[in-house]
Amino acid sequence: MSHVALYRNEIAASHALARAIPGPSRHVGGRDHDTSPAAATAAAASRRILRILVVSPDSAAQDALRTAFEGEGTEVLRASGAPGVVDMVARAQVDLVVCDQQLADNGGFALLDAMHDRHPEVLTALLAVPGLSSAPQQASEHGASDYLARPVDAHEAVAFLRRLGTMALVREAAVPVPGAPQAAPMFRGMYGTTPIMRDVFRLISRVGRTDVTVLVTGESGTGKELVARALHDESGRRNKPFVALNCSALPSELVESELFGHTRGAFTGAVKDRGGLFEAAHGGTLFLDEIGDLGPLAQAKVLRALENGEVMRVGGTRSTHVDVRVVAATNRPLDDMVVDGRFREDLLYRLKVISLALPPLRDRKDDIPLLANHFLHVFAARHHLPARAIGEDARDLLMSYDWPGNVRELRNVIEGAIVMCDGAEIAVCDLPASLANSIPRPLMPLTLLEQSAELPFVEARERALREFDRAFLTAALARNGGNIARTARALGLHRQSLQKLLARRDLRNGEVHRER
Repeated sequence: MSHVALYRNEIAASHALARAIPGPSRHVGGRDHDTSPAAATAAAASRRILRILVVSPDSAAQDALRTAFEGEGTEVLRASGAPGVVDMVARAQVDLVVCDQQLADNGGFALLDAMHDRHPEVLTALLAVPGLSSAPQQASEHGASDYLARPVDAHEAVAFLRRLGTMALVREAAVPVPGAPQAAPMFRGMYGTTPIMRDVFRLISRVGRTDVTVLVTGESGTGKELVARALHDESGRRNKPFVALNCSALPSELVESELFGHTRGAFTGAVKDRGGLFEAAHGGTLFLDEIGDLGPLAQAKVLRALENGEVMRVGGTRSTHVDVRVVAATNRPLDDMVVDGRFREDLLYRLKVISLALPPLRDRKDDIPLLANHFLHVFAARHHLPARAIGEDARDLLMSYDWPGNVRELRNVIEGAIVMCDGAEIAVCDLPASLANSIPRPLMPLTLLEQSAELPFVEARERALREFDRAFLTAALARNGGNIARTARALGLHRQSLQKLLARRDLRNGEVHRER
């Protein structure tokens, strides 16, 4: 095809991870998340898109996209028109087609439709005309996964490629290839390969491109704020502010002022006019965490803001129009709170236009090794420690634990373990004792009880205790590689006390128990 030109770059083996390009963000009443490792992984994920076809009659736009995309290690093909493109996509093994809206005879949308019908496995995106506010909706209606506005900005083009690279990873994980190793995708800072998490990622990708209000539910520590940020980053508001408020972190009398602002003299300490978070999030996304803790008056004002797009500062007389997408989250049963009169029913319905439930970690245990290894690398780099592996016994314990604190608890456990670890692998003794103590221990074998039934009580009890001590200490020493100091620390004993107990139970001569 004569109007298609291929550009190739030699990619050095040491090509560094692309720079993260975060959008503006403001966080109130909670903790900011360290997104730098996630951003680096997202940059790496974008390299899954190996070949891109840019279809545009605008040579300047073609050149700008080629420069940006090839800088990310991607091959770029380009075409000036739609004829022949659908047929050549499979032959050229194209991963992404970027289609200009301004192709002749409305050919841009027609090409997107044809690609969706003929090559649904190929990602498509819309190159939109300048200032088109309906671009996200139009792109979605014609099967495109994302859009990029003209004129092309190099930084935005790189961020655009990274978003689509992450989406490509999620698609690969969602459609397993028999006999092929499965990818472990990172989607917007969240890790998961289990079907339930892939469903969450797909829902975020689908809902994120709209402006609908979303209610995120789930236990504490499941990552509700990460979901809110992902929804923001997937939307057309991604370059506008993301503002977060933890409604339970402030007294009820201050939440209203924080959300809606106040005028000078509205209350003691209000020495000047101040805008609230709704105004700060104008054009972007406002995340209301723990919304179940809002008081009745604040609930009424949030409902008005959602329905009319208007907010009034405390002590004010004029309403201000705001364009804000609201994402709310809670770990409380809002339906029960409605029945009890503690939460407005009309506000609940307005919040859960889309409801997204996050699973607890105990329901996605196959993701634990993936999450644990991710946190190991994060905290090894943060604390300037050598990389560690997780020992088999420690891994078994992590998989057996129910994680009431969910991913947040796992994160904290791994951070503590990598700091405490002295060896090449993280062992059980490096994990909190509460984990091991929470696992039910097997009862005394019935055969031992039967064998002791004819003995005097004191002798039978001593025999049972002796066998228990030997079995328990043998297992503990094996878990810790025979190291007495580490075993003592894991069991909460002094080193000398453990040595005496081992001698009393004739456990000092076994090969596994020699101190190293």
